[in-house]
Amino acid sequence: MRPTKKRRIDQETLEVEVNQIIRLEDHLKNAIDDGKSLNGLSDLLKIAEKEMGRPQLLHKCLYAIYRTFSLLISNGWFNSSGPRSQNTILVRQWLFKRLDQFFDLLGELFQHAEPLIKEAATQIPLTLLKQLSSSVSSATETPQIHYRTFRYIIPKYLRAKSSLAILVGLVNQYNDIRWFTLREIPRILHQVSPIERDDILIENTLSLLEKVDNMPKAKTEIKSFYIPELAKPPKDLAMSKPSEEDEELSDEDDWRKYFDSKESSEPADANTPDGRTSQFSTHRKLFYVQSHRVQFSGAWLALLQYIKSSPEHSNRVLSILHHTIMPNLTQPIQLMDWIGACIEFDGATALLAFNALFVLIQEHNLDYPDFYTRLYALLDKNILHVRYRARFFRLLELFLSSTHLPANLLASFIKRLARLSLSAPPPAIIMLIPFTYNILKRHPSLMAMIHREVASLDLDPFLPDEPSPFLTNAISSSLWELNTHRLHYAAPISAMAQIFSEPFTKPSYVQEDFLDHTYGTLYTAEAKRKIVKEPAINIDTQKHLFGQRLENDSEWRNVKDPCNIWI
Repeated sequence: MRPTKKRRIDQETLEVEVNQIIRLEDHLKNAIDDGKSLNGLSDLLKIAEKEMGRPQLLHKCLYAIYRTFSLLISNGWFNSSGPRSQNTILVRQWLFKRLDQFFDLLGELFQHAEPLIKEAATQIPLTLLKQLSSSVSSATETPQIHYRTFRYIIPKYLRAKSSLAILVGLVNQYNDIRWFTLREIPRILHQVSPIERDDILIENTLSLLEKVDNMPKAKTEIKSFYIPELAKPPKDLAMSKPSEEDEELSDEDDWRKYFDSKESSEPADANTPDGRTSQFSTHRKLFYVQSHRVQFSGAWLALLQYIKSSPEHSNRVLSILHHTIMPNLTQPIQLMDWIGACIEFDGATALLAFNALFVLIQEHNLDYPDFYTRLYALLDKNILHVRYRARFFRLLELFLSSTHLPANLLASFIKRLARLSLSAPPPAIIMLIPFTYNILKRHPSLMAMIHREVASLDLDPFLPDEPSPFLTNAISSSLWELNTHRLHYAAPISAMAQIFSEPFTKPSYVQEDFLDHTYGTLYTAEAKRKIVKEPAINIDTQKHLFGQRLENDSEWRNVKDPCNIWI
């Protein structure tokens, strides 16, 4: 099929415009070699900004500008080791403005519908960053990243959802990109106005930090670098295999260094086994595990200040806090204020916050006297009806597992749960009975609660409205609520409730076996249960629904119908 006249004209116009771009690029190449005017670079940028709706022409223009900047960098126009004249400084300032203009243009194209344009927009800034870093490292004879360019382009990646995956890949692959990105995050977040909240930036930053999964544990793991000049360790830096003692101290501060008077070839550090990294050059810091942990801690602590009012974001952080974030923080105890704020939330967020708080108490010696009082407050009328009750019982068993807890505290918990079980669904009661059995078996001083009889419910000494679990007087009460479940309509519950009237000779239950029960599993288990003894049934059947049938109308007239059923 022959092309139409309009199509031929469009194709000819495109060829003319492409040739114009080629001529401008060739002219710039000659100007760079001869040291002449570079105004053609502004012309190329204007064409790219004007033709953003024409992907084919835009693609040609973007790579023409990229090749021009690449040639300028390789010829030392951005960095030179010799003396700089006033004219050289002015030209360099002009070039950086054009480079910033190019980066701004590429940032607008991160969301472009054309895949090739989007790929070019996201890859070109990183390639130019590597070239500029190599150039400045060579000019100054000091390995470094071109920090001006890095600070300019990283916010653009954090503010665009489509480019986040590229940044995540670089952060997890290269130690230098991760170190500089983590260091830059607090500065970027602090520029956000509290009034004009940047939700996209906060969401993308959280997504990035969630996916950081290659934090180094030893110096020998710091190998991969995006900037080639940074990959070579400083001359006096020992990269040998760490000793067993170093491995033991790799995840925690070595307090013994405070008192170690042994001379060392490296500066001593009061906080880290690797030396006082705050006094090192940026290049040297990249090879210290503690320095990476410092940047990781700073990024997370800065972000947490912006998500502490969001239950959804807080829930995401709390779910990975104890196994992904805490091991890589310099001082996990710094999370205390944020975790305390999360406890104020309801539901699963508060439960996860208690888990994080328990880890701080158990592993980092946090003193939090109100832990069990705040935990007791979670036992409200809804706790046995929520979908996360299995997770709640799993953590509650962990929190109450110590044999050193006071008896009156434990009595308050099992009494409150027993009271709540009166209106709980069968799957929740199935969890509660073995949970209570295990506590009673672990703490024999509570056995009186299942043997004590209460003459009247009005005489029950338990104080259900008392907020402190130490003052509820539950230990003077009884677990009569659990005794009522012996007559429960669900056979598995009534059978299990019998354990409280038998000698406590059975081993403790494995709580995990009872956490996944639902109405469906209870019905399936009951339906498949083998019947040992046939149940008793009535074999005499009635012939008529309402008794003996009346034969004539006169007999029907004598039948009383107070409810007007037959009208």
